[in-house]
Amino acid sequence: MCGIVGAVGLRTEPSVETARAILETIRHRGPDASGHLFRDGVWLGSRRLKILDLRDEANQPMRDSATGTILVYNGEIYNHVELRSALELAGHRFETTGDTEVVLRGYREWGDDLFPRCNGMWALAIHDPHRDGVLLCRDRFGEKPLFFGRDTTGAWWFGSEPTTLRRAGAGTGRYDRARVLNFLVFGDAEDPDGSFFEGISQLPPGHSALLTSHGPAQLRAWWDLASLAEPRWQRDSWSDEELKETLDDAVRIRLRSDVAVGSSLSGGVDSSTILASIRSLEPSRPLHVFTASFPGRDVDEWERASRVARQFDAEAHRVEPTPEGFLDELPLLVLRQGGPFDSPSVYAQWCVMREAAAAGVVVLLDGQGADETWGGYPKYVWFAVAEAALRGDLLGGGRIVRRWRAAGDLPSPDLQQVLGLALPERGRRIAREALRRSSGWIGPALRESPLVDPQGSKTHGPLLRQASVADGRRVILPRLLRYADRNSMAWSRELRLPYLDERVVDLALSSDWRAGLAAGWTKARLRHFAARTVADEIAWHRRKTAYDVPNGEWLAHPRVQAQARSAFELLGELKILSRPTSTGLSPWRAISLAEFLAQSGLSA
Repeated sequence: MCGIVGAVGLRTEPSVETARAILETIRHRGPDASGHLFRDGVWLGSRRLKILDLRDEANQPMRDSATGTILVYNGEIYNHVELRSALELAGHRFETTGDTEVVLRGYREWGDDLFPRCNGMWALAIHDPHRDGVLLCRDRFGEKPLFFGRDTTGAWWFGSEPTTLRRAGAGTGRYDRARVLNFLVFGDAEDPDGSFFEGISQLPPGHSALLTSHGPAQLRAWWDLASLAEPRWQRDSWSDEELKETLDDAVRIRLRSDVAVGSSLSGGVDSSTILASIRSLEPSRPLHVFTASFPGRDVDEWERASRVARQFDAEAHRVEPTPEGFLDELPLLVLRQGGPFDSPSVYAQWCVMREAAAAGVVVLLDGQGADETWGGYPKYVWFAVAEAALRGDLLGGGRIVRRWRAAGDLPSPDLQQVLGLALPERGRRIAREALRRSSGWIGPALRESPLVDPQGSKTHGPLLRQASVADGRRVILPRLLRYADRNSMAWSRELRLPYLDERVVDLALSSDWRAGLAAGWTKARLRHFAARTVADEIAWHRRKTAYDVPNGEWLAHPRVQAQARSAFELLGELKILSRPTSTGLSPWRAISLAEFLAQSGLSA
């Protein structure tokens, strides 16, 4: 795990002082080692967090002596052992035992065909002397970030965090007005193709590109969630034994580490199932688990989490986030996030990562990704109802509603997403424009900015499948992955997500969401599977809290109210709002956006 940065089209090598200052902005991502190289107008830099092969020989940038190819790389390739064996059979010999050299030699052997062979998370840059520029690539879901932008001299920069690119001079020095407007209107905190910094974009997940002195070229989608989902949707032809074998293997390869490994634990079905798998694979491994707790509040999950920890002989750590702590740490939290966020739940995860750092646990497995791939959000019931209505099965749709209402768990319909997916592209565009024009709170700074579709490009097919793809590649998961990456890296921790293993996702998308929702349950197939190893009160617990904080209580806190007033006043002064009052907007969005703009110094 590392932080990376680099440039193409430089006229001279950055000075030692400049290189040190740029790399210092990502020290938290890699506190253990630092390095950089310059060749033919290309500069590559790295900060390393040592996870595999802790020797200095495994540091980056790493150069292949036979071809002159240089690699900087952020992430982990979990199946590096299997790839190494294949490469050794092809005649390659290795000098290190980690995954970085596997990536370098894998590129030498397979070229761009390396990427589909990799099971992992990554953002990488390869300077091949036989290609123009630098090859960039990002993992399937975008677990690891990769930004790029141009500076005033015409050089193109790339890196793990947008603030690093700003330090190098990339971008315009203004905030992206469309991104800010989308954030305020929709809570759209993460565009996997863009950023809140005008002139700084992201390489999309599942894509590769060549970054040359003329900019990005040969953008190629080497993986796409919609393409995976379409042929697999609703098949439901696999057994619990197949799921156990697949999930256990996803967990097994994510336990590969030369440093301490633990797990996040919410007490819900997702993380509890991961912990059960860890313990079944390694019965004697010392194991630490970490839980955010809010004693005496409805959202508190400590009792269930501690029960699961005892069942699987794990040492449980409890952290108790507070509104005072949130405000005290807000400047650093926003700085590390690289942009605003829509909820203080980000801070709960931040506290979990800080506690893991205090306990000396460097790698954590986590249940993130299960909700978007197994159908874990209660809102999906309305997509099932809408599908029934479109089939003309009004009685069936009514039965679904009555079943959820009887369970006391019928959510309010997400009309924005249901209608957004049902409407054609032109209808979605008209609806966004009508919403923008009717929002009287929009100030002069944003008045001419368009609203960007927060659900991404239009897909087709069953509404539930459209929702799964939209949430997985645009609406929800990219935002959560950004929060997780920045929170874990802020404390020099590595977060690994077994549910985003492509093999597990394959099973999840074919698990017949519709049948489970019709029976009154989210993630029904996963719950049935989990009930084999965890208590029914865990497997079939209905309420979803994740990292939720006691929202109403925190909002009523005097310091939070004062912070919100100051935030709205600042946004009014910056002409982002037409008047310095809440106007019905989320105070949390205002607080984080105001802090981001104040500390970044970006203008309109």
